[in-house]
Amino acid sequence: MIKPKKTALLPINKFDFEEIRTKEMIYVDKTELIYQMISMPDNYFLSRPRRFGKSLFVSVLKHLYKGHRHYFRGLWIDKYADWEWKEWPVVIFDFNRISNADAEALTRGFKSALNRNANKYDVKLQEFDIKEQFGELISKLYEKTKSKIIILVDEYDKPIIDHLSDENEIKIANANRMVMKEFFGVLKDSDTGPLVELLFITGVSKFSQVSIFPDLNTLTDLSMNEKYATVLGYTEQEIDWYFTGWIDKWSIEKNIDPKMIREKIKERYNGFRFSKSNVKVYNPISVLRALYEQDYKSNYWFITATPTFLINLLAKDNFNIPDIEKARMIDTDFHSFDPDNIHLVALMVQTGYLTINDVYDHDESPVLYSFDFPNVEVKESFLKLLMDKLGDIQKYNPDHYFIQTDLRNNRLEMAIKTIEKIFSLIPKLDFHNAAFFHNFFYMMIRSACPFSRTLDTNDKMSILIDFKDKQYVLNFSCVFSAEEMLLPINEKVQNKEVYQVGIHFDLKHKIISEWKREILIPEAVLIPEEQKSSVKIFKLFLASANDLAEERKEITLWINRKNKIFLKNNKFVDLVLWEDLLHSFQGKRIQDYFNSEMLDCHVVIALFYSKVGEFTKEEFELAYENLKAGKKPYYLFAAFKNAQISIQDISKDYFQIMQLREQIQEDEQLYLTFDSMESLILKLDAQLEKIMEKI
Repeated sequence: MIKPKKTALLPINKFDFEEIRTKEMIYVDKTELIYQMISMPDNYFLSRPRRFGKSLFVSVLKHLYKGHRHYFRGLWIDKYADWEWKEWPVVIFDFNRISNADAEALTRGFKSALNRNANKYDVKLQEFDIKEQFGELISKLYEKTKSKIIILVDEYDKPIIDHLSDENEIKIANANRMVMKEFFGVLKDSDTGPLVELLFITGVSKFSQVSIFPDLNTLTDLSMNEKYATVLGYTEQEIDWYFTGWIDKWSIEKNIDPKMIREKIKERYNGFRFSKSNVKVYNPISVLRALYEQDYKSNYWFITATPTFLINLLAKDNFNIPDIEKARMIDTDFHSFDPDNIHLVALMVQTGYLTINDVYDHDESPVLYSFDFPNVEVKESFLKLLMDKLGDIQKYNPDHYFIQTDLRNNRLEMAIKTIEKIFSLIPKLDFHNAAFFHNFFYMMIRSACPFSRTLDTNDKMSILIDFKDKQYVLNFSCVFSAEEMLLPINEKVQNKEVYQVGIHFDLKHKIISEWKREILIPEAVLIPEEQKSSVKIFKLFLASANDLAEERKEITLWINRKNKIFLKNNKFVDLVLWEDLLHSFQGKRIQDYFNSEMLDCHVVIALFYSKVGEFTKEEFELAYENLKAGKKPYYLFAAFKNAQISIQDISKDYFQIMQLREQIQEDEQLYLTFDSMESLILKLDAQLEKIMEKI
């Protein structure tokens, strides 16, 4: 295996092996696997999604059998194999070059392809019928070259899969299938079959052998053979071996860590699995384009051919997309299909929009497979396209891609507003029922947040979104209230914040009528044993009434996050909460105990909204007096929540808060106002950073 030059060209949209080798482009060496296959000549079939290197594979075989050893210098088959470099007669049928508009066009296309192959060997065909012409070509080539024939068929299924969009098109597909069945039937002929050394067929889909190859009962299918799982596509090792130069170039020119580039390429373009073996490969065209463009955010494979026909089929059948994650199939179910009875999950697997996710292999039953989207590129693009189609959204709207960013940065209110906006783009049609909106929500969230999975689909849609430091469980329903959906979560993740959100959608008015959030606080970050003697501890007291319970939880999470960072610099914030102090309270007036603990802290944060709380005002005033006297606490922040308060909630407490706010402003004390939890944390974070810098 030759390591390419750092400046070697990328073979973008190059399918001709001769061109790649003569121009010294990068060729990912697959010749060891090819040699394993051709060492035992047979009738072979290999299916892979489009733009996965099938045409290049056929081109490599062509030059191998042409005896063009000079194109293979330095490759595995040249250095280690005992391959006999002789020339064989090679017949190629490239269905990318064969017309297939209908059966007549396909027949004419076959005749043209037969004549092209015959002309290369100065053979004249006399027969009229395409089946007889094919047999005549094989016989005359054998007579002329005294050698068995190599037959290579690329994208054999194109005349069928190009015609699956509606009933009329399927009629064309079936007519084309009959033409192909007759044409390839000659290969089993007792006079013709023995003259063929090797038959190699590629395509996206595997139609049942009865459909096209009725007599080729010895056709060996390599599509799910574990030995050939990596024969097309790039493995992790191949990315490192062949493309390190391009990754380094990208890293230098864009000032990005090469490790980050590799991680992002893997997230977006890896994940295709073609066998029981848990070996995954990258999509070649996406990797090559990403390296060339130095951009790992684009969906290169998907945009090369939008799967309109598949989207239309899913929309027409009202397919419940979340069912994909529940599907369990045996290999014969998803690896072949009939145009008259298309299984949509099988079609999605064959076309590359789904891939094998897990394998259930039990001795007493057939092997079962489950499926998922292979990577970020496919999931994001496919679900967005389907969402727009099902929702009849006419104008492209990229807003839903901000949902993930807002959730990652704890801007839940902004994420909810975006969800509301996307729903508002759907025409208000009477036939849109609860199942429709549940399905739509699934596509919206799963495409916007690739690192997510479905937890529940019974009268609601519960989706878990995973980030490095937190998780969101979004529960959406037209049936349950927001409160009813906030149930205990079975899965507990250590050291992660978990936000559970209930969103109720009003089916009658087609709007989000209510939503609620619940914060599940993870275990507190503690000082490691080895740092206890050296770490600098900074104590922070939090005072507030119970009408700001959610804000208290959010501050607890924020301090947890900050301590993970501060500990790296041997610093630690000890958050003191009255809830924790209750556990150690003994005897005396409880507020005196709270006050003494507070006055031992470096900073006090007091939160105010509509209620003062029994002792919050007392705590604040005491802290304020000590601050002015130069004692602890050295820092004091009063944070007031700006929000509309209903008439019934206006009480004596509320007027006390207003008076306190005016007093603080008159005394020019540092005070904060906040409209949301996000703005509160943002402002407190800026102050805490300044304080910690001084320690």
